[in-house]
Amino acid sequence: MSIKIIASDLDGTLMSTDHMTVSPRTKEALKRAHDMGVKLAIATGRPLALIDYVVEQIPFVDYVITANGACVYDMAQKKNIYTDLISNEITKELITYFLSRKVFFDVYIDGRSKYQLDTQKYFENNAFSQEFIDEVIKSMDGFENLSEFVADKGIEKITLYSVKDSDYDTFKGKMELLGLSASTSFKGSLEATSATAHKGLALKGLCDILGFTADEAMSFGDAGNDCPMLEFAKYSFAMKNATAQCKASAKYITESNGKDGVAQAIEKFVLTSDF
Repeated sequence: MSIKIIASDLDGTLMSTDHMTVSPRTKEALKRAHDMGVKLAIATGRPLALIDYVVEQIPFVDYVITANGACVYDMAQKKNIYTDLISNEITKELITYFLSRKVFFDVYIDGRSKYQLDTQKYFENNAFSQEFIDEVIKSMDGFENLSEFVADKGIEKITLYSVKDSDYDTFKGKMELLGLSASTSFKGSLEATSATAHKGLALKGLCDILGFTADEAMSFGDAGNDCPMLEFAKYSFAMKNATAQCKASAKYITESNGKDGVAQAIEKFVLTSDF
């Protein structure tokens, strides 16, 4: 068997269209692959606090790449084995800037989302179910003075929500001017990490630790923040519902997340003895 690790994005990829459920077929495919000795990794833009209900459905996951690659969490050791953080100086500058622009944003610290109280009024929900929003809220902490809370802490990721099309390039330019890497994972979002933190480098780093090569890696994604991971792995799959940029970065196209695209690829490339 040539594939030794599978890394999958969550929203729009591994999860069903409700962002809450791993389908029975997908769970079965992942479990069978894991039983064969394949390591499994979730690779998400979410903070660690927002994957609990996912891991409850697939408790055999070995690693979690969070915050678009800023951290790699070892499920067995229950700790991060890798971090690549944004400095608090840059974070404070962006906090001041985005507060002046009246946009809802959060920062990830120690696996949880932190935001400035009273800015949630700028959030517009155009894509998610209330059930998912309720789950997100559980992973968030509000502060009267976010800059003061940040203090000397390293930041995993900064995310803007409900970004207007007219503001997108301006906000992205501001992030990049400060030396950060900016990408998007769903419409209206803009996410910044350290310039060297992305899913591709995180997956490569994990493979290096495990002694695997890119030729032994399989990855799945649907959005811009997944592209580096798809470019790295030999067996990379963009979902049929993926962006054009994502499809261009992948070696293969699989079915949509609503039609068990991850499961279908694993069944064909990992579980089929003919491959």
